[in-house]
Amino acid sequence: MGKRRRPLIGVMGAGEGASPRDLSLAEQLGRAITRQGWGLLTGGRPSGVMAAASRGAMAVDGHLVVGVLPDDGAGGRWQGATAELDLALFTGLGQARNVINVLSSDVVVVCGAGGPGTVSEAAHALKAGRPLVLLAAERPLIELVSALNAGVQVCASVAEAITAIACQLGGAAEPDAAAAAAAPRAASSASGEGERLPVALVQLQAGEDAAANRRHAEAWLERALQPRPGRPSPRLLMLPEVWNAPYAAEQFTDFAEPIPEPGSSLLDGPSASLAMVAQLARRHRVAVIAGSIPERGADGRLYNTGTVIDAQGRLLAKHRKLHLFDVDVPGGIRFRESDSLSPGQRLTVLPGEGDPLATGLAEPPSLGLLICYDIRFPELALLMRQRHGCALLACPAAFNTTTGPRHWHLLMRARAVDSQCFLLACSSARPPNGEGYPSYGHSLVVDPWGTVIAEAGIGEQVLHAELDLEQVALARQAIPTGSQRRRDLYRLEPA
Repeated sequence: MGKRRRPLIGVMGAGEGASPRDLSLAEQLGRAITRQGWGLLTGGRPSGVMAAASRGAMAVDGHLVVGVLPDDGAGGRWQGATAELDLALFTGLGQARNVINVLSSDVVVVCGAGGPGTVSEAAHALKAGRPLVLLAAERPLIELVSALNAGVQVCASVAEAITAIACQLGGAAEPDAAAAAAAPRAASSASGEGERLPVALVQLQAGEDAAANRRHAEAWLERALQPRPGRPSPRLLMLPEVWNAPYAAEQFTDFAEPIPEPGSSLLDGPSASLAMVAQLARRHRVAVIAGSIPERGADGRLYNTGTVIDAQGRLLAKHRKLHLFDVDVPGGIRFRESDSLSPGQRLTVLPGEGDPLATGLAEPPSLGLLICYDIRFPELALLMRQRHGCALLACPAAFNTTTGPRHWHLLMRARAVDSQCFLLACSSARPPNGEGYPSYGHSLVVDPWGTVIAEAGIGEQVLHAELDLEQVALARQAIPTGSQRRRDLYRLEPA
């Protein structure tokens, strides 16, 4: 019986001008591919992603690195071609050599932002039936390539990409030394040793006075930032749903404020509530998921709108609640948001590229935004993970004492498990006197394994947690649902 051929994994990406992050990821990917016993099919200039992957692979014993490279016009090695290859074919076919590389691969990986020809080369791979994996790709590239084929795998880390490749090859990835060392702590992120993101969720209650609500929220945000002995200061704060107004559909009009588009400075308005948050964010150099407030849109409609504000007081993202809370539970609660609000029309994801939240992490997470009732629709969380590579979901909410005991923990844990993301669920507090909207409270932080790592009570308080984001890759590698879906039987696609 003949010896089985080693699978060849093609790596593509930007050439000259590739970012340091993409080059670092490519080098890690090259090492990881070789540790699995696979061959690397690559090429390109010494400064590009493909050459970086080659360097990584060549640093591991037992490597096999092959590629089709440009010649010098006489069939010999072009002096600008990388030397990081075991076997090379030199040709004068120009850009066609990249297509040859793609078609010779068993699985193709696009690493990072990509270059001018990346979409074309990805299209060739898909047309030829080659599985395609996007590693740490930017949102426009994900959307373009996913439009060509809904089965494209989107991965946020090298470990997740290796798992996706292994599944496409019909096997399981062999854990490398780093993953093996981390395995004992995979059951709970509370015991992990990886890079951590300190967060603080502010659970509070709003009253009938708009100015007093702003002062109250500011005081609680300041409290969240107070030093705690032996613990890091939070780098990300979060507020609950409708924190500037009573949670009552008939009062949303009175408390609604205009909200500009992402990229705008909020320091001087036009929203008084968000100006307060923006000024605090800049004062403390901290990013804030600013819960949601009633928004008066330019179209004259009202929306329940969540925002994310950076450490300079700029609006990073704006999410209008997609699913309005219209329920009538016999013997429980009746509430109709649609009596005053309109639904949003698009998913909201803040890409981690460039670290807009100033987390300081080597791999900043992409953040998906939902508001309360949105969490009941699992398609949103799944799309945020599969199409946009999210590792973190945030859901400001106001479950009540009818729905909360039945579904609050169940839904938040389920969405974290479905998406294998960290999930931040910031609730409003329950009124101490029993008057007004009966919020359930119990703000939660859930890890990708579905473990509740922090939980609040029912009253006003600050909930602190530290997110070990390495758990995202560990969970997805251990239970690779993202690459095991039967896309021949069903698909989840954006509208």
